[in-house]
Amino acid sequence: MDIRSLVRREILDLRRYEPGTTRPGYIKLSSNENPRSPHAGIVDAVCRAMRTANRYPASGVPELTKALADRHGVSPGEIMVGNGSNEIIDLLVRAFAGPGLNVVYPRPSFIVYGLIPSICGCQGIPVDCVNYRLDLKAIRRAINKNTRLIFICNPNNPTSTYVTDEELGAFLDQLPEDVLVVMDEAYVDYVDAPDYPDSLELRARRNTIVTLRTFSKFYAVAGLRVGYAVADPAVIDILHRVRQPFNVNALATAAALAAIEHTTDLRPMADETIRERRRLRSVLLELGYTCPPSQTNFVFSDLGESSFDLYSALIEHNIIIRRLGQFGASRNAYRITVGTPEENDLLIAALRTVAGASGERSPR
Repeated sequence: MDIRSLVRREILDLRRYEPGTTRPGYIKLSSNENPRSPHAGIVDAVCRAMRTANRYPASGVPELTKALADRHGVSPGEIMVGNGSNEIIDLLVRAFAGPGLNVVYPRPSFIVYGLIPSICGCQGIPVDCVNYRLDLKAIRRAINKNTRLIFICNPNNPTSTYVTDEELGAFLDQLPEDVLVVMDEAYVDYVDAPDYPDSLELRARRNTIVTLRTFSKFYAVAGLRVGYAVADPAVIDILHRVRQPFNVNALATAAALAAIEHTTDLRPMADETIRERRRLRSVLLELGYTCPPSQTNFVFSDLGESSFDLYSALIEHNIIIRRLGQFGASRNAYRITVGTPEENDLLIAALRTVAGASGERSPR
């Protein structure tokens, strides 16, 4: 029996997700992870939770849901916690889209936006970025009567840029009422732009806004997979109907609760990342690389038509960055996570060395 004959063509056409490469002893700057270990209070909370790991977690994680609701000044009925924000993206598409319907998303952007519609049998409509920024006007033009979801990654992964408050407000005013606008804000804790929009406040203008946040980046618990949605209670109710019964494990719940408690303690590390990303971008610009201003914990660089392979060159220096072809970016675009100051020192030294060795001071 040819097992492949049992599978829909859309599934066979999919490529496996390719995570950021890791190698023992290498500096990993390929996955936008927080380079620092979790706060000691988070580690202690997870260790304590192991004592009762023989029991199933509370379905719907009500304690964490309430803590998040209190933090954001909303009701618990407006919060849903998931196995990372990835799970919530999956649930949104499964619940609100399907055959004959479509999902609109920017490109390059988070890979999952295009992957999940293909799995669910609905159409994914990518809209190309312009100058590494989301083109909201083009996204609006791509919407039709069959559109049910729009994904706006703000700031955008992998281009590191953001949509302003004015731009987003004008965009929302032009949208049909029957389209869910999913604001994926995984990097919100690294934003320092004064005109960055507050999607939680914008929900007062439009009840079809869904805000996604994560504990993976700022809180440094990517390995435990915790994300959440803030949305209208009707949206949250639907998501609870389609989620798995115990979708968030007890250790992840304990980590997230402790993370909220230690938010203030973690702010200096995020501030250091912001300073380091400015330093890294200044060096990339000095070396002649294209590098748009970043509002994330990574920087983006596009070498255009250059034949210089930055990924392979840095591998020779035991540093791993991310190629972005799978994201829909050009073949010579790269994403570099902002590491610790010590890691960034080594990265900068390697960048200067490979730029000199390549003979291309201006790879553009």
